Amino acid sequence: MKNKLLLGTSNAGKIKEFYFYLNHFNLFRNFHILSVNDLDNYKEPNENGISFEENAEIKSNHFFNLTKIPTISDDSGFVIKDLNNYPGVKTARTTKNLGGEQKVIDHIFSLFKDKKKLNASFYCALSFVNKEKRLIFKGKIDGFIIPQRRGNYGFGFDPYFIPINEKETYSEMIKDKKLISSHRFKAFNILANQIQLDNQSFDC
Repeated sequence: MKNKLLLGTSNAGKIKEFYFYLNHFNLFRNFHILSVNDLDNYKEPNENGISFEENAEIKSNHFFNLTKIPTISDDSGFVIKDLNNYPGVKTARTTKNLGGEQKVIDHIFSLFKDKKKLNASFYCALSFVNKEKRLIFKGKIDGFIIPQRRGNYGFGFDPYFIPINEKETYSEMIKDKKLISSHRFKAFNILANQIQLDNQSFDC
């Protein structure tokens, strides 16, 4: 019987990216991969951490304790440097409360008259948990937020974010270009390097 790995998210966009990175970095090749959507009657964790790292660990610990299946979860979002790193760890909650990504962007730019872009950073904290390990990996990409969406790919705030030294938003890039230059890529890259450094497959 194959070992199992649980992707601790129900977000369809994240699940697709998780699968891409697992394949790209040749991780957990002999594992049966599940997502939270494959679970019955599960409860979402209370994401009350004050950092991306804490929330990622809350999610992975929650689903590992629930299922006893080794779990990878992430917490991600963006910060505006000129707004004391708003919305930060509350990116998803702010989006829900304000009624969508464009509403969040409209609110942010309403505070900066005549600005056509704002310095911002995308963050990803990736947490891996099994019966022996509690690991956290971080990725960050600097760039700019723009007031109107551009592009048709990706999800979340991808249409509003232009990485530094680029002219396209993540949503305008061809899929693989975005996926190998993102904050989530950086976090998975560190995970892959850690597995190689440990010279083990993280069998559980």
